[in-house]
Amino acid sequence: MVKDVEKLLFFLSKLGTVRGRTRFQKLMFLLKEKEDIDLGYKFIPYCYGPYAHDLQLELDMLEAAGFIQVKHQEGNLYVHSLTEKGKEVTNLIAKNMEKNELQKITKSLKKYKRKSTVSLIRESKKLQV
Repeated sequence: MVKDVEKLLFFLSKLGTVRGRTRFQKLMFLLKEKEDIDLGYKFIPYCYGPYAHDLQLELDMLEAAGFIQVKHQEGNLYVHSLTEKGKEVTNLIAKNMEKNELQKITKSLKKYKRKSTVSLIRESKKLQV
């Protein structure tokens, strides 16, 4: 069975890079609320819509472990991507995932990958309780 934190790495492998913490948060929220892909994160209302502290902690942990790289760019933008170590582990994770789950995640991510961060924020705020 693939753990939720491993799925988070798999998501990033399918997305390539994620430009911004806010974007990452909204993507994960929409996957949970609209696609029924729940990794157990507890989202709360926040400045730009739903935010999960535990998601940010896992991203920080994955960075410290060398699986992802987070580059701070101009302004307050953080760009997330897999490291070589992360890519190797993600290949193993994908092999251990059930085929239907793999397809569901891949299909769901395609829906949101090209949307702007602003539209993800708007959509998330509409769903926020």
